[in-house]
Amino acid sequence: MRGARKPWLIAAAAGGAVLICGVAALLPWSFEERLSLATRLTSRWAAFWFLVAFTARPMSLLIGGPWREILRQRRCIGLGFAAIHTIHAGCFLWLTAATDLTRSLSTWIGGGIAYLLIWAMAITSNDASMRALGRNWKRLHLIGGWWVWAVFVFSYSGRIAGPDTMVLGSIMTTLFLGAGLIRLTMLHRAARQSGSTP
Repeated sequence: MRGARKPWLIAAAAGGAVLICGVAALLPWSFEERLSLATRLTSRWAAFWFLVAFTARPMSLLIGGPWREILRQRRCIGLGFAAIHTIHAGCFLWLTAATDLTRSLSTWIGGGIAYLLIWAMAITSNDASMRALGRNWKRLHLIGGWWVWAVFVFSYSGRIAGPDTMVLGSIMTTLFLGAGLIRLTMLHRAARQSGSTP
């Protein structure tokens, strides 16, 4: 039926992350190199799904067409992102525990809050939670979406300075900043239209 949600998208997202980990595990590299690759690629796979979910509404308003269907599937796309990023978290924690990888305290705090928000949004991504939380549901998903966006921007922009990661950092930072600009433009337009409505 047209407009029906497609939960197989969640399985496709998670399955892609599992496939990434499986392929990385089969490579003839050291354990650290394989786990590091799985960690990096699951993050990039998650970034793709996040960007689609994050821009679904404004792109539907700007372009329409296939983006209208993407907007209808945004809940499943968002849950797919949550599944991928949970797998990424497992890879990252394993890599941290098994190697001498270190991260700053701000990274742990910012990333930790991001995961709490991701899981809170995933748990409440249903009609019953929307009704129960009322306006707080929208606040949670608005704050959560922008917090995760900020973490991605912070992470990728930090790679611009590295000679080996400059291209990736520049491309991903540009994509995320563009997505944020699109969202802000649509929010501003919606606010103006709402303010002009008698």
